[in-house]
Amino acid sequence: MSFQILPKGSILYIESTDPLAIDTGTPNNSFSFGGTTLSAPGQKYSSTVATRNKLAYSDANNIRFRRVSEHNRSEFNIFPIRIEQQNRMANGTMRKYFVADKKQFTLSWDMLPSYRNETVDGAWAAEDIKYFYETSGKGSFRIRINPTVLAPATYIEDTSSALLDEYTYTVMFTSCNFTVSKRGIQPYWNVSMTLEEV
Repeated sequence: MSFQILPKGSILYIESTDPLAIDTGTPNNSFSFGGTTLSAPGQKYSSTVATRNKLAYSDANNIRFRRVSEHNRSEFNIFPIRIEQQNRMANGTMRKYFVADKKQFTLSWDMLPSYRNETVDGAWAAEDIKYFYETSGKGSFRIRINPTVLAPATYIEDTSSALLDEYTYTVMFTSCNFTVSKRGIQPYWNVSMTLEEV
């Protein structure tokens, strides 16, 4: 299996460091976890794939928008949440006090590999998402979504793009579930999450 180049990129990017970054200079996909060096079993993870996904080992401690894998991802739902107060007056007319519009995002993956070296695109996999949820995901964080037909390298990933504010949201987890569905070379996970704009 080889990594696929997705011309439209990923639909979800999470702003974070990359604590489970794979050292592409080692022959066995080494990464550090809890002070121990481990290996991600499976195919070789190359520096080309890591760089394309903003997951270069040399960039692991910098905060960047990291691509989340499209591997067996379900539909990406965006639900508008209108915060408002409605009251019917004595004469029967409706009055509405508008506060704000917010968004809720839901998505899931079936059979998502544990580590990025076994995903179809080489982007963040189940263990990356789980680790982020258990550490930095306890508070608010920023995501960037790419629901358009625009080239991601130019309009979504380029920090000088005029469209970044249109697709960047500060969110919190309202739910996140991880289920091991199969064990093989790596465990495969069913992952689902709901994010809500703060």
